[in-house]
Amino acid sequence: MRRLTAAAVVVLLAVLCAGSAAAHATADGPTLALSQDTAKLGDHIGVTGSGFPIGTQLQVEICGIGGSSNSCAIAAAVDATADVHGGFHQTLPVVEPPTPCPCTVHAAPYAGTAADPVDVPISIPGLRYLPQAAPAVAGTAQLTDATAVPDSPFLTQLGADGSARVTLTFADLGGGPAPDPGVTLTLSRGGAQVGRYPVTWTGGALAPGGRRSLVYEVSLPGGWFRDYEIGVALGSTAGGVTVRTLSAAVRPWGEVLAPLLLLCGLGCLFGARRRGTAVPEPFPAEPGIPPAAPEPENATAETPETVENGPS
Repeated sequence: MRRLTAAAVVVLLAVLCAGSAAAHATADGPTLALSQDTAKLGDHIGVTGSGFPIGTQLQVEICGIGGSSNSCAIAAAVDATADVHGGFHQTLPVVEPPTPCPCTVHAAPYAGTAADPVDVPISIPGLRYLPQAAPAVAGTAQLTDATAVPDSPFLTQLGADGSARVTLTFADLGGGPAPDPGVTLTLSRGGAQVGRYPVTWTGGALAPGGRRSLVYEVSLPGGWFRDYEIGVALGSTAGGVTVRTLSAAVRPWGEVLAPLLLLCGLGCLFGARRRGTAVPEPFPAEPGIPPAAPEPENATAETPETVENGPS
């Protein structure tokens, strides 16, 4: 009787120990560790497992994308059995799986106490890789046309400041919505910059395939005949990159014509005064009529004498 009782106690203790070990392994969760994270085809790597239920039989293999049996190199798989500590160590050859990478080392139980399969990533250079989702690419607002048209008032002909109307056309030819390209107009004369004008980007982001025109008035300092260069710079950095150069000019023809017209007017005025002081010629006499004799100077008019007849 004592022997039966002792045997029962031993069996009960063994069952309790096994159950506690299995419960402990399940609570911690099985894990895998590799001797190296990157390996070439033909190499052998060490695979160490822990946290598995005692006695679990596992199949360790290299798998491609998907992690199913159809994506794993089953022919090169190795078997492993969890020891009393729930661990194992096995050497695995590095081969190409049936499906493209990213690849993993896959440990799946097939007998013994049930457990969840475990995967750990491994990098194998030279294998096919599944294309990743392309990140969103922001569009680019490209300058397709730029014009500068004189827009000077009439007083510019007399030396006042002028202006030029600059029209810039942008297009988003691909990618996503295009943000503000950072437009700046520069005004130069003789190689020296005399003005800088940031252009406000209106309308928000430019939709793919869309076009947008910006109009800006650039002031041209007046004076004598002057040639200017208007540069179109793009970029948010200081100064940007000049992608187009336009020509503009100030042509005060009035400053040339006004003195000429003034000289012409003065000449006509002097000529008219000379014609006004000349002595006019007498009109010619008609045929058959003798010309009148000129009257003597200081001639006094004679008065007829009155004869008074007295009584005889």
